[in-house]
Amino acid sequence: MQISSDDSESAQQRYQRVIKELSDIANPTNSDSLEKKPDLIMLPELWHGGAFNIDQSVSLATTFPGPISDDICDIASTYGVWIHAGSFIEKLNGSLYNSSLLIDSQGEIITTYKKIHLFGFSEGESKYLANGEELVCVATPLGMTALTTCYDLRFPELFRKLNEKGATCILMTSGWPEIRSEHWNVLTKARAIENQSIFIGCNGVGETSGTKLCGNSVVIDAWGNILNKVSNEEKVINVEIDLQNVNVVREKLPVLADRIIK
Repeated sequence: MQISSDDSESAQQRYQRVIKELSDIANPTNSDSLEKKPDLIMLPELWHGGAFNIDQSVSLATTFPGPISDDICDIASTYGVWIHAGSFIEKLNGSLYNSSLLIDSQGEIITTYKKIHLFGFSEGESKYLANGEELVCVATPLGMTALTTCYDLRFPELFRKLNEKGATCILMTSGWPEIRSEHWNVLTKARAIENQSIFIGCNGVGETSGTKLCGNSVVIDAWGNILNKVSNEEKVINVEIDLQNVNVVREKLPVLADRIIK
């Protein structure tokens, strides 16, 4: 779900709209966007408050479990679908984190990932939030799946560590700006190719606090092929993935076995 988080819409209006759309997509009989039930639905980073409206996102800080996760867990369990809910500001033990949320088809929170690389230098996220410290890689319908968030994309060593943990698929929730869209286009493909993994990057659109997001959400196979048509508009992107792709590519070109510097 390439969601628009635009300043022209209040956070509460957006939340209600997106939760309804999420429910409709999880149940294709209610949606014109999909022909069949999805296995996994993914949302962008900080779509509720806006990726570049950090003050508003902080003001909407939540807990897991909490009212937001409860709503999304209900949708997952009702329709039997996995949901990567994007990320939210999480309150935990006196600190705030940019935390992404993964829910299974039974409506259970399987894991959360606290963003390790915070964007904004001395401002933005870095001013308000604590860094996460744990790498997250869990079994999903996509195989062993790693969770990452936006600015993490610029740190290839993180993805190599996730590869070593057995990841064959990388999920990245993001709020990447239009001004650096070419970096997004290049680096998402690079992370898929160098780790011979499926890469799914869900980015937002719209303008928050004067920063326009670029969209360009992608599903990239382990050979580096983009499997969807990219756009910079709010839309639902539906892609079917060949889960054997990773094994085929790694057997055809076993570069990971030839690593010398570790």
